[in-house]
Amino acid sequence: MLAYVKDYSLDNLKNKLIVLYVLNVTDIVFTLLLLNTGYYIEANTLMNSAVQNYTASFCLKVLLPAILLLYIFYRLKSANVRQLKNSNIMINGITAVYAFINLSHLVWFSILPIFIMND
Repeated sequence: MLAYVKDYSLDNLKNKLIVLYVLNVTDIVFTLLLLNTGYYIEANTLMNSAVQNYTASFCLKVLLPAILLLYIFYRLKSANVRQLKNSNIMINGITAVYAFINLSHLVWFSILPIFIMND
C-alpha cells in the first residue's frame, strides 16, 4: 500500500485520478441520498444551493470534475519528475479528503435506522 501511495509513475497517477473521480461521484450520490431522507442537510455551504437541483449537482460534481481530471492527466503526460512527485502528493491528499468524506457518509447511513426508529 505504501508503495502505491509513493509511486508517481504516470500509470499510477492515472489510476489515482480514477479513484479520486469515483470518490467524487460517490460523494454526490451519497449526499443526495442522505438529503432525500429528510434527516440531513448539506454541510458544504458552497454546494447547498447546487444540491437543490439535480442538473446543477451533476454538472458540478460529475461533469466538471471529469473534464478537470482529464485535463490534469493530459498535462501530467508532459510533466517532469519534480512535477509528477508534487502532483502525486496533491492527488494523495485530495483522495484522502474524499475518502474521509465518503466514510463519513457511510457512518451517517449506518446511523440512519436510529433516526427512523425514533421518529
